[in-house]
Amino acid sequence: MKNPLMTLLGAAAMAALLAACAAPAPEAPALPEPSGPVRSTEQAEAASAPRETSSEDPALQPPGGELPVKAIPGCRADLPYPLKMSGESLATDFTHWAAKDLDGNVVTEEVLAGSRLTLVSVWSTFCDSCVADMAALQQLYTEYDRADLNIIGIAASAQAEDGSISEGEVEIIQQIQEMTGAEFLQLLPSDDLIAIKLKDLGTVPESFLLDSAGNVVGGSLYGGRTAEEFRRMVDDGLRTLSEEADA
Repeated sequence: MKNPLMTLLGAAAMAALLAACAAPAPEAPALPEPSGPVRSTEQAEAASAPRETSSEDPALQPPGGELPVKAIPGCRADLPYPLKMSGESLATDFTHWAAKDLDGNVVTEEVLAGSRLTLVSVWSTFCDSCVADMAALQQLYTEYDRADLNIIGIAASAQAEDGSISEGEVEIIQQIQEMTGAEFLQLLPSDDLIAIKLKDLGTVPESFLLDSAGNVVGGSLYGGRTAEEFRRMVDDGLRTLSEEADA
């Protein structure tokens, strides 16, 4: 004999199940409207299409955005023309020289006196690895005590083919500084710098070390380098100075 209570409970459960099945399904939540502009079919297809990678690809550029210049692929780019002196220079090495920074201030060899070593990077805006070096060098600029290391850039491409300083190039240099976060001093080509180094410059970037008196320490690094490679160069230079002082 069936239990009347169980029969009643079973009927109630069945009724609830049938009611749930008959109820309309809940509506899916509405998707939010896109916050940006809706792309056309052509734009969507272009975005999904495979791209050729090059030094001009925005995906390969520094976080600040696309480079404001056409970069030449490769880490060693020949200068398009020889640099010209506007007059004469008696400078023969980095122990005595003068040049101007991007703001037109005169800088001399005295800038070297405050640090045991100064890493000098000769570069050009048209060279993609030169631009990458700016970010790597900035890492060292923030890591080392200024008493041990200073960093100076010499922007060789700032001189136009007629020998004048290109204001357009100066603006590009400033944009690259902003994008890469490079806070260290940038110098423009001068008669002294051309006589000492730039007249013989064949490729960029070239990086080398100077002691506090302007003497070259060790050899040069050519082509784009990582922060670790620059760090080894600087540490070796500092070790050399310490060994010479102890001798």
